[in-house]
Amino acid sequence: MTVLLDTDFATLLRLNPDIFLELANRADAVEGQHERVRHALHEDARARELFATACCFEAAYGESWIHQQGTRSGYLSLELAEDALDPADYQALLATIVLSRSTSLPYDYRALAAQRLRSAGFEAHRALLEEAAGDSVTAHMRDLHTKTRIRTDGIDHLFDVPDRVEQRLALLARAAELKTRESRSLLASRVLSGGPQAGGSRPGTAPSSHLSAPAEQLIAEDADCAMVDPWDYLVPWDQEFQPGAAQDAALTLAELLRITLLCPEFKLPDATVRPLLIAFYRSVLRTSGRSIIGLGAGVFHVEHGTAAFPSYFYLGRDAVLGKGCVVDCVGGAVIQRGSFLGGGFMPILIHTHKHVRRQGEPGVAERKRVLPCVFAAETGARLPMSAIGLFETADHLDTGVTPFAGIRALPLD
Repeated sequence: MTVLLDTDFATLLRLNPDIFLELANRADAVEGQHERVRHALHEDARARELFATACCFEAAYGESWIHQQGTRSGYLSLELAEDALDPADYQALLATIVLSRSTSLPYDYRALAAQRLRSAGFEAHRALLEEAAGDSVTAHMRDLHTKTRIRTDGIDHLFDVPDRVEQRLALLARAAELKTRESRSLLASRVLSGGPQAGGSRPGTAPSSHLSAPAEQLIAEDADCAMVDPWDYLVPWDQEFQPGAAQDAALTLAELLRITLLCPEFKLPDATVRPLLIAFYRSVLRTSGRSIIGLGAGVFHVEHGTAAFPSYFYLGRDAVLGKGCVVDCVGGAVIQRGSFLGGGFMPILIHTHKHVRRQGEPGVAERKRVLPCVFAAETGARLPMSAIGLFETADHLDTGVTPFAGIRALPLD
């Protein structure tokens, strides 16, 4: 107990949940530290500054115990702020979270702060919100003309990967910054307008997107936030990012994800690479807070011919893609909170579409024709490590059930 009592406030906020519980090993001790935070926020301006930094998931605070599950919401930190701060300071903190440029800040956390700000009152911050809402980002999508000029070996299209590690890290960082700018603009507009439909935020990609009403229902249920639209998780795989110099060929989001799976620095990332990789996933895929994409795990999307239709990827709070588990998102994947898929470096490919070949066609035809669907893992579902190899989601479309409780195959509309 004396360890926590003697710890300064900045160090207390940096403790991760495991260490925090180890030091505060009695229920009254845990609540005592909660009360210590509330008292500091009420009395100490410097403590409020540090807490705001932690609430933006800045370096050293992104894994803090204050971001664990609360009793009234998905995050204890938002509850502590509501309990301890006066209305003006509380609104200011929520506005700081919504408008933060931190690439490490999970989208669901930002959206929950936006919902609270809308309820608590945002007029004092209207000008900043309007400025952010106007800072919209135009998504440059790879057009068909560009695709026809890209080399292909008939199986995959071939693209240039930056030679140096520093270049690859910078590319991911730039993509994360752009997508963070996109998210803050989107949510600022929703605070001002009242929500997704009122804000007219749905992208114009519906005709060529892989859409599924059951998948959207699972996303909305799990996100449980009025500021979230399931289409926020409809990933534009063809969105382009400039790798560096203007003359360099732009790379798509799908290509960036392949880089993270293929290049060695992302396999066993160090203290420099890992935070950047987490920020990249949180920004470009909008993965939820406390979710984990394990070592050697990841997400990818590969074009079939020239098709790279937007599809869902949703990873809820406390959900895990275990070590070595890879999701192929042609079709989509919705993984609700608390789910755990694979692990232990056992190779598992979750295949969200099936290749189809008609009788008499050559084998290569199977590559070009696919039956897409959505892989769904309901809250707390488990795909065990014993399920190594290929999980062919579309094989279970007709029955609607799989050998694993809570794992489902959802048809597209």
